[in-house]
Amino acid sequence: MTTTSPNDLRMPADVGRYTIAKSFEVTARSITAFAGGVDDFNPVYFEDDRPGGLIAHPGMVFSWQWNSRFTPDIEYPLELVRRGVHAWVDVQFDRHAREGDVVTSQGQSVAVKQIKPGVLSAQRFTFRDSQGATIAIMDTGGITRGAELDGEDAELASAPPLPQRSTDDGDRVWSTTFPIDPQAPHVYTECADIWNPIHTERKVALAAGLPDIILHGSANILIALREVINRSLDGDPTRITRFAGQFRGMVIPGEDVTVNALEVRDEGDRVIVFYEMRNHLGEPAITNGVVVAS
Repeated sequence: MTTTSPNDLRMPADVGRYTIAKSFEVTARSITAFAGGVDDFNPVYFEDDRPGGLIAHPGMVFSWQWNSRFTPDIEYPLELVRRGVHAWVDVQFDRHAREGDVVTSQGQSVAVKQIKPGVLSAQRFTFRDSQGATIAIMDTGGITRGAELDGEDAELASAPPLPQRSTDDGDRVWSTTFPIDPQAPHVYTECADIWNPIHTERKVALAAGLPDIILHGSANILIALREVINRSLDGDPTRITRFAGQFRGMVIPGEDVTVNALEVRDEGDRVIVFYEMRNHLGEPAITNGVVVAS
């Protein structure tokens, strides 16, 4: 029988440290591949003869974040890495990237907190263009289950409060149910360049205690975002100034999902859409979803 050393479950309070900085050229190939990876065939991602070129899919921030998340100067025990789960994301846009941009991504650890399930940690990733201007900021966090914080709770920054629903009467503005292709995780993995074997290798997923491979949380939220853009924002992703959501349940490839718009609020200078995604069992996959648009 193997046991886990206490040191393997102690998580350093490394608030303030930065990840590597990495730059990405936004090309027609990268835009179309990413959009195809979430079955989002909006013409703004594919018609490359349009004036001004293609618009980058707003979800490409996940690819840039994933590939700039490394902290080579910090060595985390493998057991800590295995126990990490993605909990939430909140992305704010100053503008949307376009074909021809060069985007540099870098993250910073901005908060750690001991909670009952383990250690809650938050990172802020900033995406800048070649002139140094901010394109977007992603606040994201996760829980390392069973971990113990080696130090005190700390917070350098946090995302501003999200808008709240006017009512929770259970009504739906719109609802749509559709299947997730059995190969969706494999396609998204390669198109987004986001690889974790629990999404593509069944034996790894089963060893981790999952019932099967599961679709990436980021893919789930982007599939929901696709429906919001097409149904409530006239198909125009550049209207989005912010999107957020919490990752709650598993989506199994080959099964149905349902995206519900719980409220669409027009405030004159902005539109706010509150949404959720549920899996084939009716369980929440994405909760507290919010899209703010101009």
